[in-house]
Amino acid sequence: MNSGKSLIIFDTDIGGDCDDAGALALCHALCDLDEASLLAVTCCYATPYVAGCVDAINKYYGRSVPVGVNYDREYLSEIKYCDGYFGYDRPICELFPNDYKEYSGIPDSLEVLRKTLADSEDDSVTLVATGYLSSFAKLILSDADEFSPLSGRELIAKKVKQTVVMGGRFFEGWPGDYLYAGAPVVTEYNIRSDIKAAQCVCDNWPGKLIFSSFEIGTACMSLKYFHRFADKNPAAMSYKLHPSASVSGRESWDLTAMLQAIRPDRGYWKLSACGKINVSDEGVTSFEADETGKHYFLLPDAPESVIRDTMESLIYNCSR
Repeated sequence: MNSGKSLIIFDTDIGGDCDDAGALALCHALCDLDEASLLAVTCCYATPYVAGCVDAINKYYGRSVPVGVNYDREYLSEIKYCDGYFGYDRPICELFPNDYKEYSGIPDSLEVLRKTLADSEDDSVTLVATGYLSSFAKLILSDADEFSPLSGRELIAKKVKQTVVMGGRFFEGWPGDYLYAGAPVVTEYNIRSDIKAAQCVCDNWPGKLIFSSFEIGTACMSLKYFHRFADKNPAAMSYKLHPSASVSGRESWDLTAMLQAIRPDRGYWKLSACGKINVSDEGVTSFEADETGKHYFLLPDAPESVIRDTMESLIYNCSR
């Protein structure tokens, strides 16, 4: 048995916004404290560099775990690579040691998810998603294979303890307009990037599903000084390459999901009432209370400064 340790499978759209790399760094810091164990990292899309980026960060923190990419969301002919915000996966892959310098032999995210779950104890795994829900939709719709005779839905129901998603905008918790960069936010990026996948997950997920929404992460700016470790730490490099994170820090969207996944009982946030999360055809999330439901979203509890200081202390102390 895992004696309370969180067993994490992390699905991410790392490579664009730096908070995905921050969430992975936070996971490693908590692994160092023996509060978690990172089983695998899957990506909800594919580029020639994203697996190398993930592996480089994992290796920096002294771990090597299975990595998968979602070939069904492959942007090889469309993505524009640069040395800045949109494309830090490339410089990290090229500058830091990793096993995926060549874009070949990388398994599909679905394969990694199914194999890792099949090899895990029942009711033991925490899934964390900080990108669009394409990988999880593929998982839930998957059939039996060489890894397990169970369907995806059956495998999730048997092996997954809880699932934490960074996603959504919940008017039930924050009524009226919620402004970001001066404009009202109606839909959240991870949901609207693959609306059908989000609908599939919310309509079919068999277990506990917790959303850390746009509002939660926006309220907490963090890691203003993480870029100072960039020469040695590939996760810190992502904050250096972001156009503003090295000046003012970055919103902690993805870090909040990881912190909740590993430390659910520390009073950082409280859960909404149980119910059902719905996703409209336009990507708008809503919540319907239902005492038989298994869906929740996070609500504020501890001051943002406490959460920020906690995350920064963990990550900085693990990056020296």
